[in-house]
Amino acid sequence: LLLAACTRSSLSQGEGYFIAPSVDPNSTPLVLETATALPATPTPPCDNHMVFLQDLTIPDGTVMAARNRFEKVWQVRNDGSCPWTRGYTLKLEDGPSLGVLTRYPLPASSQGDTVELVVEFTAPDEAGVYRSSWRAHDFGGEPFGVLIYLEIVVQ
Repeated sequence: LLLAACTRSSLSQGEGYFIAPSVDPNSTPLVLETATALPATPTPPCDNHMVFLQDLTIPDGTVMAARNRFEKVWQVRNDGSCPWTRGYTLKLEDGPSLGVLTRYPLPASSQGDTVELVVEFTAPDEAGVYRSSWRAHDFGGEPFGVLIYLEIVVQ
């Protein structure tokens, strides 16, 4: 039989060797894949949004001495349908960093939660008006919500 399989058959087309498979009546069927149920409805995408509520410290136009360290606290609300989770950040968008990192994690929050964003700044050495603007970003780096800022006068 092996020799016949490896050589050209002298049988005419349509004729050949065929051995029918035998099935053991006690055998169990072989399952090749398991069907996975699809969700009833797809999960709709959520949206990110942040609303500024108030400055809790350092109102705009606050006069500072040069090199003064201070803590700025903004009160904001998660007005989107996405929860703020690990990877959501507050990033510097415009202006000087005023001696701080340019990215901070957002506190975890759910839709409708009010949270406080706290950053410790240092006033610059030179006199002048300084404005540092910040915006929230999702874990993919996409900005969302309103721009929040700090504005001080160094004398």
